[in-house]
Amino acid sequence: MTVAAREPMEMVSAAAAPGRLLPDGSDMGLVTVLGTHAVIAYRRDAQEYQRRREAGTGALGRSDVLDLLMSLPVDEPVPTAALNEAERRTLKAVPKGAVDRESGMVTRRAIQPLRVDLAVVFGRGWESAMEKAERFTPFCARAVLVEGALRRREEAMMQADFYGIGLFVAVGGDVDVLVPPRPFVRKRHSTAAWRFVEDVHRQLG
Repeated sequence: MTVAAREPMEMVSAAAAPGRLLPDGSDMGLVTVLGTHAVIAYRRDAQEYQRRREAGTGALGRSDVLDLLMSLPVDEPVPTAALNEAERRTLKAVPKGAVDRESGMVTRRAIQPLRVDLAVVFGRGWESAMEKAERFTPFCARAVLVEGALRRREEAMMQADFYGIGLFVAVGGDVDVLVPPRPFVRKRHSTAAWRFVEDVHRQLG
């Protein structure tokens, strides 16, 4: 499939447009995450986003805070006395609005503010771009956008297909989708995955 585009964001938007390679409702933004620049396709949880804005809750980046939040059920009060000593210390560091504390009970309110559908990494060489894209494997679908004529095209397509990494190639004003990204299947919920989402959320604002 070939689509016409010029700028990197426009290239990704055209190649991976909602309804084509992405779910309807996906937005896109450019972020620096996991040590690399990437275009992120995401769907924001509008209710959680608004709740955090009203509560003045910042991004939740600390691993110990996320560990504690993941151990608490959402919207169900838990006795503070049921927490161990380390958890009670961490509770003091939880940002405003992430939990409610009242009458010896703590109630988790925070959930992940968005879902990342796809990360697209740029590069002039497909091998180095795919190495960077592999960093996103535990978190979302991945793709690379390579500018210019593709060296060892058949090998690149075979590697992309084997690892499930989408392969987009931009030549002139056109973008070829040589290999579509493999859909992401979440195997487990983890603190690292939530921290990744929070990093993206913080940059998208």
